[in-house]
Amino acid sequence: MNYAVILAGGVGSRFWPFSRELEPKQFMKIIGESSLLQATIRRLKGVVEPSNIYIVTNNIYFYEVKTQIAKFRIPDKNIILEPQGKNTAPAVGLCARLISGLDKDAVLMVLPSDHYIKNTDNFKRALNKAVACAKRDFLVTIGIKPNAPSTGYGYIKAWEKKEGYLKVEKFLEKPNLNKAKQYFKNKKFFWNSGMFVWKASVLLEEIKAYLPDLYRNLGQIKSVNDIPKVWPAIKAISVDYGIMEHSQRIALIPADFYWTDLGSWDALSEIFPKDKKGNISNGDILNLDSHGVCVFSRGNRFISTIGVNNVVIADTPDALLVCDRDKTQDVKKLVEKLKLLKRKEHQVHLTERRPWGSFTILQEGRGFKIKLIEIAPHKRLSLQQHKKRSEHWVVVSGVAKVVNGEKTSLVNSNQSIYIPKGRKHRLENTTKQPLRIVEVQTGSYFGEDDIERFEDDFKR
Repeated sequence: MNYAVILAGGVGSRFWPFSRELEPKQFMKIIGESSLLQATIRRLKGVVEPSNIYIVTNNIYFYEVKTQIAKFRIPDKNIILEPQGKNTAPAVGLCARLISGLDKDAVLMVLPSDHYIKNTDNFKRALNKAVACAKRDFLVTIGIKPNAPSTGYGYIKAWEKKEGYLKVEKFLEKPNLNKAKQYFKNKKFFWNSGMFVWKASVLLEEIKAYLPDLYRNLGQIKSVNDIPKVWPAIKAISVDYGIMEHSQRIALIPADFYWTDLGSWDALSEIFPKDKKGNISNGDILNLDSHGVCVFSRGNRFISTIGVNNVVIADTPDALLVCDRDKTQDVKKLVEKLKLLKRKEHQVHLTERRPWGSFTILQEGRGFKIKLIEIAPHKRLSLQQHKKRSEHWVVVSGVAKVVNGEKTSLVNSNQSIYIPKGRKHRLENTTKQPLRIVEVQTGSYFGEDDIERFEDDFKR
């Protein structure tokens, strides 16, 4: 039977400042009304049953994934959680281990969650060709014919045409520009899309041969309950380096559909429409005498350029990126620098999502912080208390059910309630409409670690 394994644990740091550690690009609506993860699932309609779609992600993304897949009838038990990201080989090996325990003949389609693909029918046909090839005990990769000498992708050299596939000679790392130009001119080279199809049993055989330590560790996992205790001993390695560069049973199916992995800002320049001067304007933007400028905005600000050439501008409420289009791969280096500087901008937006809704920091200063909090219908925050701050809530819209010490009350729109520091409290939305409140915090410290939880629906 066919199964899909969707990899959804990445951070997408090259897409900063839109993509953040706690809100990576796979959960964002970049093109259309679906997130990249949701679009990946939609493409599988008619190829894999929803009950056979598995999502591999990090622990911290569980509730986000659960919310995003709810409409697709994918069971919660199909969300496989990694305590820490260990790259692709452990992730796909784990799924092969778990799924082969249910179906020894399982064929797995391994798909990243952050790709953009046109020509869905052609994509499905390529998957079906790959499945047929995988049933002959090959590890199958889907290769993309390069349309430019890109340095952002790994390459695959596949030269000998066989019945229904190309024989792979070798996998190659991301090249420098001179090598990329050589590969681009040679018809034997393909981009490595990161999409694979194989039998679970065949992959496990190859892991046993080339990554024996990983194989032994995976052998200790009998169910998802074993993952947390085994995972720390597993070493991070990609399936490309660990398996595909060594295996002698690799086949390539050439893609005949448009594909990009949205690995950098410049990738969007191929997708969005351009004006006569090659400019892309995604937002409220005016360009004067500018050429090849790509402007993307998540805020309400008006943006204008004058006499600017070949740059990417990405604007959010708390961070602005201005980058030479030839340097978009280096955004990852910038994010690493932000981490070293302990800047929160690498991790979160001003609006932070939570399992119960979201909050936006409106203003903060010495001794105070002001937030706009939105609680989704029929959701509630934990029963909690703070040692270093008090809170004053003003209901903007909806009706709040508030636990304030020993008292529970309903607070309507245009009413307020005060929560002294040290008092147990809880905020709940019992209605079918979103609840919005303005929260004014006063005190000496406002970090999220000043929360002592007594009861929590989300087991934090």
